[in-house]
Amino acid sequence: MKRGGRLDGILTLLFMLLAVGAVVCYFVADDNPAVYLTLGCIAILLRIVHYIMRFF
Repeated sequence: MKRGGRLDGILTLLFMLLAVGAVVCYFVADDNPAVYLTLGCIAILLRIVHYIMRFF
């Protein structure tokens, strides 16, 4: 996968949406931290996979 490609853009957009969703859930869902922790962890794992795919 090369930088600036279609898949690169899609994965970056998906990461940003998950990260923004996690921040919004952090401020909205105060009583249940599992929601924003789950979204944040999925976003981080997606970004790690994205970098691994870009490296190879």
